[in-house]
Amino acid sequence: MSSVLLSTSNMSADAVDVLNRVLVILRRSFVQYVRYARPFTPPGREHALEAFHKIAEEQDALAERVNNEIVDAGGWPDSGDFAMEFTDTHDLAIDYMIQGAIGYQRQDIAALDKLVTGAQGHHRAHALAAEAAKLAKKHLELLEQLRPQPGAPTIIRDGAPATNNN
Repeated sequence: MSSVLLSTSNMSADAVDVLNRVLVILRRSFVQYVRYARPFTPPGREHALEAFHKIAEEQDALAERVNNEIVDAGGWPDSGDFAMEFTDTHDLAIDYMIQGAIGYQRQDIAALDKLVTGAQGHHRAHALAAEAAKLAKKHLELLEQLRPQPGAPTIIRDGAPATNNN
């Protein structure tokens, strides 16, 4: 991903690149994908889907600030694309998607922590990357709380987790 600076500013191209990477993580997270996937949500688990939407809204709010910082620096925001592997999950049950979201959230946290380190010396980029990392850790805790309790019934159809298609 390369950053294009449209005008001169106090922010370097490296800092804009860091912010664009943060922007991709916020706008193209697995939780954001679930917003469009409409997973099978059995009765009693609606709160899990609502939590996904709340996380996505919080990511959107921070992404807007990151986007504005890039524009203010004369950069070109790049939101990237969803990972192709996400498309394999669009019809699965919410409990399965929670497990996937936890794994992807851990990957996002690791990437954000590296961006925080890489943004040393770029005050605004460092601050926004650190805020994104903190938010991602908060979201991981929430996702972990959404896991079904051991012994909770799982809807299985034809030997696999239930989907919207079966």
